[in-house]
Amino acid sequence: MSLREVKFVLESNDTLSTRVLVDESSTVYDAMSQSGLLPRDGSLRYAMDKNGNSLNHQIIRNAPTTIQLGVLKRVESIWGETNMKGPFTGTECLNGTKLLIPGIEVGDYTSVFITPRTQKSGTYAYRFRTEGEPYQNGDIVFVQAPKNGNTVFLFNPQTGLEDIKMNYQFSEIQRIRGFWGCCEIRHTVPNKTAVFRPDLTPVPSSFKPHNNQLNKAKKSGQKKFKPVPCKMKIPSVVKKNQSVFKGSVQQPAGGWQRALISGNTPKRGASCEGILVRFARKNSPALVNRPYYLDGHYVFVKVPESENRIQLYNIHHPESPIELPYCFQSGVSKDLKGQWVVAKISRNASNKRILIIEGTPKAHPSCQI
Repeated sequence: MSLREVKFVLESNDTLSTRVLVDESSTVYDAMSQSGLLPRDGSLRYAMDKNGNSLNHQIIRNAPTTIQLGVLKRVESIWGETNMKGPFTGTECLNGTKLLIPGIEVGDYTSVFITPRTQKSGTYAYRFRTEGEPYQNGDIVFVQAPKNGNTVFLFNPQTGLEDIKMNYQFSEIQRIRGFWGCCEIRHTVPNKTAVFRPDLTPVPSSFKPHNNQLNKAKKSGQKKFKPVPCKMKIPSVVKKNQSVFKGSVQQPAGGWQRALISGNTPKRGASCEGILVRFARKNSPALVNRPYYLDGHYVFVKVPESENRIQLYNIHHPESPIELPYCFQSGVSKDLKGQWVVAKISRNASNKRILIIEGTPKAHPSCQI
């Protein structure tokens, strides 16, 4: 067991700090829990990077040596103040933001997660609990109907991420894909389900679902992402945990081109197959992922413009991509949406896989080979 010293600093008062020596394979949340840094009254506190993103899920060995403790920007503890139209209760944050929360009463004191959905009357949020199960049977949440598939992801107060997976249920889901509305949490064995409540948030007749565009994108994606022949340049000495190698790839058009290839080395020789995710450009190589994804390995992915999950090619079921949540490593700019990046396959505090974006191929150390 390797130990690492980490310094925790209170965001609201940086003169208050403490240093702890912890197993570097544990999560930041584990370190906070073991070291008595979490409030005993159940109030929220998160380890954060300088941009205000949660680090609770981060493995200590990958975390910065100094970590701030505070509250996330999209989390508030509020009192229900005003009865609003329909199922919503209104309140106002200290910064003047007006919130609309379904399923609570005037006078209730609760923690809420603030969604990106905003209208003239305010910004929508939903309640979660800090003790026991965050979402109980009968709770009302405000979420977006999945643009494809049938799952949604709710805020997890332990990790600080939207990584609680639930089935989304509505008999006519195709006509509401992308619609923001109220859902009721129902416990069904073995999973919880978010059931859309059109009586609480009726779907306007003018609403246009996203499924047509998504189906076209999915079809084109299936044509694009197929295994292609590759050749790896395997160094005589492979660095510890190295998962990115120089090589070449046979593009469907343009013949063999230089490439950066992520994944395991072939068992024999240099020839292998990989998924060509980006074609070679004039001044940059093609990007290829070997479709066998191991914890600790890097993959090349494109940061989505609005989705909170990234798809990877599934070699066992090509028609059903592997979907993983993602977050940005401390210090990495969030202004990378729509760009190709290097992401590490890691585990969060719930031991579920997550992609940690560490930067662009041009600047990432693993690609400087």
